[in-house]
Amino acid sequence: MKRRVISGFVLAFALLGVFASGQSSIDAQGFPSLGFILYQGSVTVAGEPAADGLEIRARVVGTSWESSVIKTSGGRYIALQVGPVLGANGNKLEFILENQIVATTQDTYFLPDCEADPCPTSRVFNLTFSTIPLEPTPVPSLPARYSGFVKAGDTTPPDSTPLTIRIGSSYESSGGTISGGEFSIIVDPKDMALAGVPIEFFLAGIQSGQTVLYQPGEIVSNVILTFDALPTPTPVPTSTSVPTPIPTATSVPTPTQIPEATATPEPTRTPTPAPTSTPVPTATPTPTPIPVILATATAISESTATSVVTVVEEVVVVEEDEAGGGLCSANPGGPASGGQIGLLLAPLALGFWVRARQKAAKAAVD
Repeated sequence: MKRRVISGFVLAFALLGVFASGQSSIDAQGFPSLGFILYQGSVTVAGEPAADGLEIRARVVGTSWESSVIKTSGGRYIALQVGPVLGANGNKLEFILENQIVATTQDTYFLPDCEADPCPTSRVFNLTFSTIPLEPTPVPSLPARYSGFVKAGDTTPPDSTPLTIRIGSSYESSGGTISGGEFSIIVDPKDMALAGVPIEFFLAGIQSGQTVLYQPGEIVSNVILTFDALPTPTPVPTSTSVPTPIPTATSVPTPTQIPEATATPEPTRTPTPAPTSTPVPTATPTPTPIPVILATATAISESTATSVVTVVEEVVVVEEDEAGGGLCSANPGGPASGGQIGLLLAPLALGFWVRARQKAAKAAVD
């Protein structure tokens, strides 16, 4: 309890001292200690949003005053404190990128009036830089040597286990050696900016819990590094290499030609001799008997005689032989036979005879 009371009194006295010093400063300078401006805004570099981590500072032209450094993030800057600066009202305020490039946009510095306005004052002011700053040339550093003992779990790691060191994000080396549980490695980043940065150690990709500060040109020994147990390597079966047989050029067999089917000659047809036609003997035409009408003494009238002549003219019996011959047959286109001529003239003769008989009978009657 007493300790708490004493601590409270000490804190109270400290605050009183701060206020007293602040009041004396106010009285000496004639303005409150909070009379400064906090700048913020976007940052454009060569037409693009600024990359993260670029350093920006402010400077009041005509004075030796410079602000503290802030870094860009997300293409913006925030909380850049400017002032208070006595006797600099109306001076130009310029902004510098990476201590190389001055912004094309400049502001005018005015000391805030903390009696009329709240202090500190906030101001939004966008910055534009025409070019990208050059990479700083690293100052070369001397190499350093680190050695000591290493343990992985409860065992000593094999001598072939890779050991790697890393300083920040810009330097890494895997030239470490391990022999019987002792390690040795040379560290040579050739950059003085890395002096005092912790060195991280990795054994087969496993990080050690111990780090050592980089000291250019130093030889540091008796460093003890411990790691988690290394994974048990899976034995890889040794594969017996089988010689790849050289493919022998296989001769392409000559395709067997399939003999074309021999056309079987059709048997020669022996022409069958046409049977010799036996000439059919021409049948001798048998004359068809012509009925003879015997004239009687009976007087035949003229009408009856005409009828008889008509009957005689119509009754012509032609009897043909089955073989095509007969009394009236004749060779086509040949001369008429005597029988045919007789048949043609018989009706005429009969007609003349009948007429003659008629005339004779008429004359007898007269």
